[in-house]
Amino acid sequence: MAGAVIISICASFLWGITAHIDKFMINGIDEDGSNIKTLFVFSTLIAGLVFSPIWLIISKFSVSISAISLIAILLSTLTYLLATYFYFKALDKNDASIVSVMFQMIPVFSYVLALIFFKENLTIQQIIGSIIIILSAIIISFDFEKKNNKSKFKAFLLMILSSLFYAIYFILFDVAIRHSSYNSCAFWYQIGFLIMGIILMCIKSYRITFIKAIKNNGKTYFSLNVTNEVLNLIANLLVNFANLTIPIALANVLNGFQGIFVFLLGIVGVKFLPKYFKENLNKKVIFQKVSCIVLSVIGLIVMFIH
Repeated sequence: MAGAVIISICASFLWGITAHIDKFMINGIDEDGSNIKTLFVFSTLIAGLVFSPIWLIISKFSVSISAISLIAILLSTLTYLLATYFYFKALDKNDASIVSVMFQMIPVFSYVLALIFFKENLTIQQIIGSIIIILSAIIISFDFEKKNNKSKFKAFLLMILSSLFYAIYFILFDVAIRHSSYNSCAFWYQIGFLIMGIILMCIKSYRITFIKAIKNNGKTYFSLNVTNEVLNLIANLLVNFANLTIPIALANVLNGFQGIFVFLLGIVGVKFLPKYFKENLNKKVIFQKVSCIVLSVIGLIVMFIH
């Protein structure tokens, strides 16, 4: 069990790295405001092209899938992209450590959706834990220096939408693997990304932005995006493996360490690699971030540990 706990924490560490890579790709490469469009095309078209063959091999070319699973997978791809879009928009004007705390709202929405669609009942612990997590997201979205409250409040609203769509994505993916194998679903999920990438390339503004980025910083975008996808894949595999030996509730709590790692990596990065990291290290802001990270973890513990 101890090994599985360490594996789950390692997954959170990898996700902490990807948060900072996302932040750099959005704010640190091009300065003409086109980064999100560029990153969106890379995250769909390139990821689909690179990873669909990998899942084809992993599945040993057995990629048959039921109609229900295929519909659920394609819908999950769409909801994942919507969630990612709102996440990128929130990350554009805010520190990665702030946005990562708001990600803890995903299990809150998962419970709400289960209540609505699966008629599951919420326990007192789940309600209290959800309130604590939402409170931490509200507090971290408030700027006590009153310099950019509007930006942080906008990030809060964007992360509400992002967390909601991520929760829907998880439910749809779960529906898909209940009717078909995980590997075949993963393959068609990447095909869904490829289809969305092609659709985006048909949109003039996205196509022009993407081609321009390829000419100027193609190697940088490609290497960072593939690195990000690989880290995400490894993190997901680690969590799936850990879930085999520890309760899913404990795994969900351990995912709360992501905010801690994002914050710590931000501090180290600003000190040693300020060109690539952006993190507000004002004492009041640090206290606010640490308090909200701790509060969100407490909320997860209350929510999941019975």
